[in-house]
Amino acid sequence: MLVSRFSDLGAITFPVWSGRQMYMNTVDPSDPRMDEGFEDYNDMVRKLCGAAGYTGPEVHVTVDEKVVQAGCSQRRPDAHVDGHFQVSEGVWGHPTPGWNHFCNEVPIPRMSVIVAASVAGCIGYRGDFEGEPKNDGDLEHIRDQLGAGELLPANQGFLLSPDCVHESVRYSEPTQRGFLRIALPPE
Repeated sequence: MLVSRFSDLGAITFPVWSGRQMYMNTVDPSDPRMDEGFEDYNDMVRKLCGAAGYTGPEVHVTVDEKVVQAGCSQRRPDAHVDGHFQVSEGVWGHPTPGWNHFCNEVPIPRMSVIVAASVAGCIGYRGDFEGEPKNDGDLEHIRDQLGAGELLPANQGFLLSPDCVHESVRYSEPTQRGFLRIALPPE
């Protein structure tokens, strides 16, 4: 059984877009010190972690500012759950090629994530769903259970439960978009 939930953490303001990308910067959520060139995300990380009630010891922050081409999604398309970031290996789950979400097998715990974007582009699904994700997190095999889902609004943070089924939309025209993901340790 997948218990798929997400909650609104409130409005946020994205830094000025400049096409930056950083994958899994590990920081203390109560005093984030992002890598050089990403310091303007510090307050956003602190605010969103505080709104989620998470105080530490660490979180893993991804920043992805890019122009998404027509017909493409910025993040992973199709229904899925996220994996489990392993700090020792610096990857999501096991070192296997493809989408880095390879630790979804029961009983390995998945992690909650906080997401926000400057342009709407993530659909979240609320509900209790029968089935288990494939090893890479894919849940297209339960598509018939999902319904329409909810497009998460821009410039707001959302806390996604470890089993939150979600997907990125494909844009019909080139779209400049900032994306932030804060991965919390498994609980």
